[in-house]
Amino acid sequence: MTHFDFKEWADLYQVDPVAFEQRREAVLEGYVASVDSEHRLALEQTLFKIRMIRQRSKSPLQSAMESSKLMWESFGKLREQVQKLEQELSPAPLKQNGLRLIDENYTSAADTAAAEVEQAEPAANMARVIPFTVSGKRAH
Repeated sequence: MTHFDFKEWADLYQVDPVAFEQRREAVLEGYVASVDSEHRLALEQTLFKIRMIRQRSKSPLQSAMESSKLMWESFGKLREQVQKLEQELSPAPLKQNGLRLIDENYTSAADTAAAEVEQAEPAANMARVIPFTVSGKRAH
């Protein structure tokens, strides 16, 4: 099923709820059959859980709420796996010197430029005064 027409499905349910359920089951089974075998078992298990929730529930609302809870539990497990993967892939934590984080292997462009300047000329020849002003007035 590539296109879902809500009105068509709603109309079918209004006219013939049994036909609606048969069509819904056929679409679900068709989708499960189209999934590669590696993921099919997990999908079949999830579908079974949802069917059992629907069967046990006293109302469609209760069924929807319990199915939603199942989805959020699954989402939480997926999020935990993503966080574990991020931790495994992230670099080692940087050392801290109280002012900034330090990576021993990192050399900033400013550090590189400063090293080049130190070799080229003394720092006294590079010094300049930058006046500090507040609201356009010179500060003391």
